[in-house]
Amino acid sequence: MSAAALVVHYATTYPDELARHLERLDRGSAVTVLEALPPETAAELLPRLAPGHAARIIAELAAEVAPAVAAAMPVDAAAALLRRVPPDVVSRLMSALPAGQAASIGALLAHGPATAGGVMDPDAFTVPLAATAADVRALLESSPSHLYYYVYVVDEGQRLAGVFDLAELMQADAGDPVASIVKPAVTWLSADAPLESVFAHPGWRWLDAMPVVDHQRRFVGVLRHRHMRQLREQEQPARGDERAVRTVMALGEIYWLGLCGLLQGIGASATDPAARGEAS
Repeated sequence: MSAAALVVHYATTYPDELARHLERLDRGSAVTVLEALPPETAAELLPRLAPGHAARIIAELAAEVAPAVAAAMPVDAAAALLRRVPPDVVSRLMSALPAGQAASIGALLAHGPATAGGVMDPDAFTVPLAATAADVRALLESSPSHLYYYVYVVDEGQRLAGVFDLAELMQADAGDPVASIVKPAVTWLSADAPLESVFAHPGWRWLDAMPVVDHQRRFVGVLRHRHMRQLREQEQPARGDERAVRTVMALGEIYWLGLCGLLQGIGASATDPAARGEAS
C-alpha cells in the first residue's frame, strides 16, 4: 500500500486520531498533507481540527484544492469554517463552488452563528401554494435527499403560507390543490432569534421541526429538534467525575505517544532503503 493510500485508509478509519496529529503540525506541513489527500478525505478532517487552525489551513490551500474540499463538506460545517476566514478568501471560495451549495452556505453566513438562521437547514423542501398533490409527489421523488415529514408551502413571494405532513399528502387525490390540505403555520422562528430563546421555545413540545423566516416572513430554512439537541449538548457537555476524566486523558496521551511513534516508524520504513531491504 502506498504512503498516500495508507494515510487515506487511516483517515477513514481513525479520523479523530489523524486530526490530532495534524493539530501538532505547523500550518505549512498541515496544508501540504491535506493537499495530498482526496478532497473528500480532507473535508472529513478539517471540521475535526480547532476552528481557528482549520480556517487558516483552508485559506492557504491551493486555489484548485480549497473549493473542492469545501464542496465536499456538509453545508453547515463549510459555513462554520468560512465564518473565520478573511472576506477575500470567502469570496474566492464561494465563486468556485456549485451554485446551489454556494447559495445554501450564503444563507447561513447571512445570519449570526448563534442565531436560528445561522444553524438552520437552508435546503429544506418547499412547494408553491399553486401546486397540486401530484406536483408535490413528483417534486419529492426528484429530491429524496430533502424529504422530511413536514412539507412547507410558500406563496409567490416565498413567504411562508403554511405546512402539511406526508400523511396528509398521501391521502390527497392527485388533482387536489395544495391549498386544500395546507394548514396555517402558527409557529415559526425568526432567523435572527438568539439560540437561547430557540432552545426555550415552547413549540418543541409538540413539533419535531420548525420553519425559520426572515423579517418579511420569507421562508429561509428549518430547524429540527434533533439538531437543536446536538447543539445544546455541545454547549453543555456532560460533567463526569473529574478524577476519572484526568485518568482517561492521561491514558489517551500515552496511547497517542505510542501512535505517533508507530506513524514515524511507518514513515521511516517508507523512506529508508535499508529498512525496505534495498541496497544502499
